[in-house]
Amino acid sequence: MRLSARIKCFRYLVYAYIVLISICGGAQLVIGAFLLWTHRQYSAIVNDQFWEPFAVIIALGLVAQLICYFGWTSTSKKHRCYLGTFCAFLVILIVVQFLISGWAVATKQQLLTPAELAIETSFGQFIATPGAITDPTHIWNRLQRDLQCCGINNVHDYKKEKQKQLGLPWSCYNPVDSKIYEVGCAHVLVKNVEMDIVKVAIVAISSALIQSLGIFCVIQLVMLLKRPKLTLPNGNSHSLRIKRPREMAPLATSTIASTSSGMTSHTMTVSSLGPTAPTAHSSASSTMLKPPIAQKPIVPKIEHPIIK
Repeated sequence: MRLSARIKCFRYLVYAYIVLISICGGAQLVIGAFLLWTHRQYSAIVNDQFWEPFAVIIALGLVAQLICYFGWTSTSKKHRCYLGTFCAFLVILIVVQFLISGWAVATKQQLLTPAELAIETSFGQFIATPGAITDPTHIWNRLQRDLQCCGINNVHDYKKEKQKQLGLPWSCYNPVDSKIYEVGCAHVLVKNVEMDIVKVAIVAISSALIQSLGIFCVIQLVMLLKRPKLTLPNGNSHSLRIKRPREMAPLATSTIASTSSGMTSHTMTVSSLGPTAPTAHSSASSTMLKPPIAQKPIVPKIEHPIIK
């Protein structure tokens, strides 16, 4: 296969690879935005913590889109230096995504204690606020209704000595059969946050694996676009710079056209002047039709040895 055909083939492969990276980046944007929106609904209960993994996955999606634009432009221009930079950016992005997946797993392992402390503090404020139990828009009522839970650990959190007179809020009852939810909200909420962080880790590592599949195509295209080398007689190699051919008009054609136009204009001038300017006509024609002076060949100077 000729070099030009191989370059064309790998260019199409790199285009398909860039589209695949763009799809992964779009998926990261959508999934990260959805997880962040879901987390923000009840983030006040956990003191606005644990939102960083979702924001990071959104940032990774944006960076992937920018890298795709840079790679598409570099491939279209067949610029070897830009393609090498694009390949380096891809390697950095893949390594960062592997690191982020590990960081997300480590965050999941460490969120239990701070999350439980924040939930207990928020529940104490909910109980201490007058009229909060009957408020349908309060975050705790919405949490208990949506997650079908009651209290921090179970329903007995509302039956302590200081809370007997308050009773159970309406959100602790199942609207279908009016049964009380027995599951505590702390366990359910922490479990949901942990699952969302695991989803972030899965998305990051899956994107890294998919984006690393076609990186060899970019490397191969960079190698194919390198300058050809000329082997000199002494064994050394010298790289050649290939210039694009430029379309230029032949010099002889333009010279003949200018000469003929000059002769035509001069003939019209002579005919208008009449028989009084033959000398000027002959001198001008001889000047214009004068052949170019041939250059003398350059003869190398040889110094003869002096015989004494």
